[in-house]
Amino acid sequence: MAYTTTRDVVVGALCVILGCAAAAASIHAARRTRNWLFYICALGAVAFVAGVVGQSVFPSEDAQKRDPLGATKQTPGVWDAGVQIPVIGIQATPLAVGGFLVAVVGLSLVLFFEVVPSEEHAARPPRPSALVEDPDTV
Repeated sequence: MAYTTTRDVVVGALCVILGCAAAAASIHAARRTRNWLFYICALGAVAFVAGVVGQSVFPSEDAQKRDPLGATKQTPGVWDAGVQIPVIGIQATPLAVGGFLVAVVGLSLVLFFEVVPSEEHAARPPRPSALVEDPDTV
C-alpha cells in the first residue's frame, strides 16, 4: 500500500513554498509598517510550514503491522496526518491546521486594526527633480 503519491509530494511542496512566502511577506510588512500584528501572521505561517514538513502518516505502517486493530483506534499526535480536509481531499497535521488558523486570525487582526492615514498625513507626491524641469539638459 503506497502512502505517498506524486500528487501528495507536489501539494506538500506547494504548501511549503506558499507558507514560506507568506511568512517572509508578513515579516517584511511588519518591519516596514512597524505593525506587530503581522508577526502573528508570520507565526501562523511558520507553524503551518513546520506542520507540513514534519507530517507523518497516521496510522504508521509499523503500527499497522504490529497491531492492525489497535492502530486504527489510536489518537493522532501533533505530527500525524489525522485531520481530514474534505474539500480538497487531503489529510493534514493538527499543527498545520492550527498554524493556518493562527495566520488567518492574524490577518484578520491586521485588517481590522490597520490605521487609516488622515488626509494631512497622506503621502505627498514626490517633487520632480531639477534635471527633469530643465529642457536644455540631455
